[in-house]
This record gives sequence, C-alpha cells and structure tokens, in this order.
Amino acid sequence: KNNAMTPRTSQAKAKAKATIRPARKTKPPSRKPASAEDVIRRVTACKVVPVVKINALAEAVPLARALKEGGIDVIEITFRTACAAEAIREVCKSVEGVCVGAGTVLTPAQVDEALAGGADFIVSPGFDPAVAKRCRAQGALYLPGVITPTEVLMVTSGFKLKNLKFFPASNFGGAGTLKSYAAVFPDVTFMPTGGVTEDNIRSFTSMPNVIAAGGSWFVSDDLVKKAAASNDWSEICSAAKRAAQAARGT
Repeated sequence: KNNAMTPRTSQAKAKAKATIRPARKTKPPSRKPASAEDVIRRVTACKVVPVVKINALAEAVPLARALKEGGIDVIEITFRTACAAEAIREVCKSVEGVCVGAGTVLTPAQVDEALAGGADFIVSPGFDPAVAKRCRAQGALYLPGVITPTEVLMVTSGFKLKNLKFFPASNFGGAGTLKSYAAVFPDVTFMPTGGVTEDNIRSFTSMPNVIAAGGSWFVSDDLVKKAAASNDWSEICSAAKRAAQAARGT
C-alpha cells in the first residue's frame, strides 16, 4: 500500500494547521480591585454613593472630579449605557483617590469588563450566582440587591455574603424594613438604593446596619447635561456637598 502523501493531502493538512490559532488571552485588569474590607471602609466613611448613568463618555471624568471636590470619593457607574465600561476605565485612570464601583451588573462578562477597567466593586439590582462566583474568583466585592427575608437568608447562608444592596428601598418599606432586619440579621449590613433623597437619606444612614445609601438626585441627567453643556460643574459640586452633609448628619 502506498502511504505517500499526495500534494493535495499535504496542502490540506498544512492549511488546517495554519488555521489553528492559540486561544486569545484575556487582558488582566489594569489594577487589582481594592479588598472588600477597604471598599466597605470607604463606602461607610462616604455614607452616600452616587448612582451614575453616563450618557456621554466626555462627562465621566469631570463628573467624578466634581463629586470628589464636593466630598464624595465613591462613585457607582451603572451599566445602563453603551459607554459604561469605558467611563469606568477613564475615571479610574484620570481621577485619583476615587473608589469606583460598577452598577447594574447583570452578567459575568460585565464583571470582567468592569474589573478590566479598574472597578473596585460590583453592584447588581438582584442576585445572580454566576456574577457572585465571578466576583469571588476575581477578588472583588459583590453587593447584590435583595428585598425579602428569604433572599437575605439565601444570599448570606448559601454564598456567605454579608454586605447587600437593599433595592428598591422605598417600594418595600424603606428604613422601617431595615430596622426589622437589624434584629433578625445582626451580622448583615445594607446599602439601600431606590427612592433615597436628600430629605430621607439620614433616616437610612443613621441605622447601625446601613453602611451607606445610594442615590441619583444630585447626579440626575438634567444636572449632568447642564454642567457638560456649560462646562461648569459647580452646581453638581454644591449638590454633592449637600448630599454628603445630609447623609452624615452634619
């Protein structure tokens, strides 16, 4: 039997070999996320976390700087717009001393995008096991949204998470519900978000089981659009100062 390789067979094998490409390597994060303990310390000290939607990438850095100047050095940039991941990257690269979180994270792929851009923590409107596992593997703090006692039990006992987002807070009893939770979940802390305002934020942040409250009233689309159009961010800086003072009771 003739085992000689024909030219056609040789060419086919060479072509097949040429098409085999090494697996693409995922780029490592540009910086490691801060430890969970450090993030919790920063968030607790700040007391109010601006929940930000970046509609135009050019707004991200000046907004973060205005917030920092106003006394708020934690920011949650939500995955509600197409430029969210790039906005996180730009803020992490350009604004020193700001603890950056990624909000409205729904998938492990978004976790990877956020952390690759330099995010320190991940926030979700609800709980997702795949997102939790990816955050744990990457060493990033995960703050999933919960409402009911059953959800709190499931997340704390099943996944050992002790710092949770309470969302949407105002629709489910607000500070009254969290006061009840303090008695039955003494080792769990919450970051209420949803319906938090300058007038009611202290009712949340004065509670022992609340590390901070998330809000967007001082970073609304209208305020950000106005600041970007005029290149004058002083109004947001002033609003941030009032939000910080209200949250801290000063």
